[in-house]
Amino acid sequence: MKLVSSHRFTFKMFLALVGFSFIFGLCSNTFASDEKGNILAQVGSYKLTLEEFETQIQSLPPQLQMALLRNPQLKEQFLDRWVDITLIAQEARDKKLDQDPEIQAKIEDIMNAVLAQKFLQREVEGKVKITDDEIETYYKGHEEEFTNPESVKTRHILLKVPEGADEKAWKEAESKAKDIKKKLENGEDFAELAKKYSDDPGSKDKGGDLGFFTKGRMVPEFESAAFSLKPGELSDPVKTNFGYHIIEVQEKKAASTKTLAEVQAQIRQTLQKEKQQQLQDALIEKLKAKYPVKVNKDLLSEDKPQESTAPPKN
Repeated sequence: MKLVSSHRFTFKMFLALVGFSFIFGLCSNTFASDEKGNILAQVGSYKLTLEEFETQIQSLPPQLQMALLRNPQLKEQFLDRWVDITLIAQEARDKKLDQDPEIQAKIEDIMNAVLAQKFLQREVEGKVKITDDEIETYYKGHEEEFTNPESVKTRHILLKVPEGADEKAWKEAESKAKDIKKKLENGEDFAELAKKYSDDPGSKDKGGDLGFFTKGRMVPEFESAAFSLKPGELSDPVKTNFGYHIIEVQEKKAASTKTLAEVQAQIRQTLQKEKQQQLQDALIEKLKAKYPVKVNKDLLSEDKPQESTAPPKN
């Protein structure tokens, strides 16, 4: 059987490209300068320079950018798609599709989105500066955000008791759990016993390993026992609504706070977003005073009569 190469553009990817601002930029450069002789492609009067091509690649989502960088063939196919889309768009213009009111409305919506994005980049994003003092002040006032709570690494063997089981079933499970603990105290391997006896399908094949967890992640009885044990200690049978557990603590990590240096970049990004949002909100309020805005949100909640599609009665 011949497999289709994963490096080729699918029709779905082709259509996705049409919706990107990539196409908006590349299909509108009718009068691209060719003084340097760097025309990469031309369809009729539409020209694409190498610089424009690289610039538009940089505007694509990171995942697609990485795919293009890793695979030169994919980059060539991307260029081929520009040619294909420009050809189709040219034919659509010749057929007067660009004069269709519905199409014009969609183009207007896309253009508004692009203009708004670029305007905000110029008027908001470029004007935000975060100082080291602001970062330090934020850090001191939000240390709880950068605290790693106490955590414990455990493994367990579960002797499950079915929901609604009688007292006899609970006693049998407890007795079996005590027998398993004796085996462990006599030096038998915990992982092997977990694989043999545990009724926890999520951990038994891993030797009962539950990894690290913090408080609030497990049922109270299990959590209380786990955090009270020292590394290397075994619990007595612990009863929960699942059944009886034998718990072994393997490692503990005390609560710790990340240093300012470790979280500086994260704080800077947080403060940038906050300041940008503040500037954007102020800009919008200013624009509302400049341009009339009317919004009737009541229409969103009104029950509109549904048009009947049933054939009329004779």
